[in-house]
Amino acid sequence: MKYRYLTLIICLCLGFSVKAQQSDTVAAFSLKQALDYAQNHQASILNARIDEDIAKNTVKQTIGIGLPHLSGNANFQDFIKLPTSLLPGDFFGKPGTQVPVQFGVKYQSLVGLDLNQLLFDGSYLVGLQASKTFKELSNKNLTRTRIETAVAVTKAYYSVLVSNEQLSLIDANLDRLRKSLSDTEALFKNGFVEKIDLDRLTVFKNNLETERENVIRLLALNVNLLKFQMGMTVNSRLTLTDSINNLQADQALVARDSSAYRNRIEYSLLETQKKLNEFDLKRYKSQFLPSLSAFGNTSQSFQSNNFSELFSSNFPSTIIGLRLSVPIISGGIKLSQVRNAKLVILKTQNDL
Repeated sequence: MKYRYLTLIICLCLGFSVKAQQSDTVAAFSLKQALDYAQNHQASILNARIDEDIAKNTVKQTIGIGLPHLSGNANFQDFIKLPTSLLPGDFFGKPGTQVPVQFGVKYQSLVGLDLNQLLFDGSYLVGLQASKTFKELSNKNLTRTRIETAVAVTKAYYSVLVSNEQLSLIDANLDRLRKSLSDTEALFKNGFVEKIDLDRLTVFKNNLETERENVIRLLALNVNLLKFQMGMTVNSRLTLTDSINNLQADQALVARDSSAYRNRIEYSLLETQKKLNEFDLKRYKSQFLPSLSAFGNTSQSFQSNNFSELFSSNFPSTIIGLRLSVPIISGGIKLSQVRNAKLVILKTQNDL
């Protein structure tokens, strides 16, 4: 038993040691590695990918509206009290009176299939075209998110490098200033310099130490910002392997040519959004058109006054037909929708 407790304690200690080593692990990133990491871990990119999948499913959902819809149905009814109707007494030799008569049977059951097929609907045809544009919009939105994330990570990476460089320069200046201050103190003791010279160097040193503390705080903020842009947890530890001297900035990311605005993803997104808004206008206009659909139904009806004999015989029924729907008056709702759709297009045009 004593050895069991000893073994357990050793295992626990080893476990805590491994956990501590894992938490102390420092991840080293070059700029390229930081960009690659962000593409797979940044929440905005992950959500943009989800939006892309949602758009794909939306296209399938829209296509499904025009495909045949088949559904089954079944019901069972127990008429505890059969419905009663009043018939003229002339049928029963009692003219001038009304005779109550019960119709139907106690037990009824129905099993059937319903089939519906859309033949023509202007809104559906426009929706098919718009769904493809919606998918295109989500693809471009993912591209924009990737670019924006890359730009943000690059800027944050450079900010950390600049802060590190500032800290190195301050430390070098502090070393020189401390040496100069030490030499000046020796000269002051021997009467070769005045006290004001010593005080001036002391003030310089104190100011430089204060500036160093500010740079350290700024460095911590920049590191946390870089972690956020990369999609890392704040508690993660990282170090940068690139330096300002050997790092070539990707000008396509950090300084894009504003004159080529038509090639920018933001402009392409607005164009696609405008196209989607135009489809929306066409969809509202198509609501003034009639719609046509086909339907069919086949069923088996079971009826009996005895539950045990309910399914002993059945009565089949089959129906097919067409359904035409013609809009006449909508209270001005459709006209208002058309006007609003035109205004939305105008807003998008202004953004372009």
